[in-house]
Amino acid sequence: MARSVLFIKHIEYETGGHAATLTSHLPTREAVFPAQLPALDEIAGVVITGGQMSAAEEHEHPSLALTADLALRAIDAEIPVLGLCLGHQIIGRALGGEHREGAVDEVGIIDIDVLAPDPWLGEHVGRVGAMRWNSDVVALPPGATLLATSATVENEAFRYGSAVGMQFHLEADDRVMRLWDSVASPTLSELRSPDAVAAWRAHLATDPTLQGVVQRGFAAFAEACALRL
Repeated sequence: MARSVLFIKHIEYETGGHAATLTSHLPTREAVFPAQLPALDEIAGVVITGGQMSAAEEHEHPSLALTADLALRAIDAEIPVLGLCLGHQIIGRALGGEHREGAVDEVGIIDIDVLAPDPWLGEHVGRVGAMRWNSDVVALPPGATLLATSATVENEAFRYGSAVGMQFHLEADDRVMRLWDSVASPTLSELRSPDAVAAWRAHLATDPTLQGVVQRGFAAFAEACALRL
């Protein structure tokens, strides 16, 4: 079977946002709450998206353990692996990072300080305002390189071999935000306010620094996957 970029989703309405858009020129496939996952020789890259459960709830959600196992094997095979929010925590836990449930209560645009240049963060160094929606966090795994931090979360992003985890939602586009404010339970507006959500959506749509990181970062991830096709 020809290789494709695999999007692993642990929530039904997740779209993949910018990550899906900027890899849409490549063969892609989805696995939603997967009971099994493709063989490594069928995968050009892996994107693990967000979800509302804890990464520690492997007994309640067996797909989490399957995803963690695939991530480790993909990293060993030097296949590009990108973890977003829950995906970041799944990869971080699998690599030995300490996972803490309910450590923060973050919803909204948060200032992220990018410390080290990485292609999948658009080679940006400095501050960028990105969407966060999480309560769990994971510490930097042993042997990983810290890429980004914030005032409330030390490990906002890390690189480990062919994998990058991002606690923040770099993939969040306007469709993602609309779904989070209509289908999610609770919605963004219920957690904060409609005015706050409107301001976040405006930032995501207009901030030039964030848009540059999004475009360059996901394009670089797509290029890394294309080399595996």
